[in-house]
Amino acid sequence: MRFALLLTASLAGPAAAAEPIGTCRFDPSRLSFAGSPVQQARCLLQLGDQPLPAPLQALLRRGGRPTDAHLARALTALPEPYASYARQQQDRPASRTATGAPLAYFVIHDTSWPRVDGEFPSALDGEPRINSFRYYVQAEPVAHVFVNRSGELWAAYDVAVPWRATKLESFVVGTTSRGRFYHVELVQPRRAWPNQTWVAPEPGFSAAQYRRLAALYVYASARSGRWLIPAFHSAIDAGIPEAHDDPQNFDLVAFAHELQAIVYPQ
Repeated sequence: MRFALLLTASLAGPAAAAEPIGTCRFDPSRLSFAGSPVQQARCLLQLGDQPLPAPLQALLRRGGRPTDAHLARALTALPEPYASYARQQQDRPASRTATGAPLAYFVIHDTSWPRVDGEFPSALDGEPRINSFRYYVQAEPVAHVFVNRSGELWAAYDVAVPWRATKLESFVVGTTSRGRFYHVELVQPRRAWPNQTWVAPEPGFSAAQYRRLAALYVYASARSGRWLIPAFHSAIDAGIPEAHDDPQNFDLVAFAHELQAIVYPQ
């Protein structure tokens, strides 16, 4: 019933959009979560009282946009053929909403697929069935970009395309939020646990996935003209019924390490 009420409110238009939504308090009129960029990132990465890793803290506190050197290193860290495509598109602006609000959020997902019977394969990062993109190509892609565990990348939509991949965008706020979020799916399988929940492997993601994710973060930020606020899918939808739990077992320190190598190289 609560979900139905939220959906009804989203369809009712601006007059029904006064109350902040979810745990991180999304304001539908401003199309933003509550707080400064650093405060938003801490909530959207579910850090509680823990600080942001130093590279993210510095970038979001200082503001501004990636430099040409940052962008060049990010492009080098992306795989072909996407790297060549990204170079061709690098001067195109990123998505905006219908009212002109710029891209602001870099949303990290995991595919929660494929499902595995029994134990995970020992060579998970090189297992063809786990890392195939065919599951995501067959239907309408749910995200802008998919990154498998070997670091291969399949792009469904350019950074310029307004898209949606959360319940907040699809069912609560609606089409007015499209263009505010950039979505990256990291391939990660799940297996059944005795309590009937579906759990991810530990560690959750490969070094290659963190490296590509950091490069995509810098690239999308450069296209948008500002450092995007990173967010977990689970945090964006927190407080909304039937919210997803991804990404499971995400190592924020590993992501920050790869970001450091691009933004603050030794």
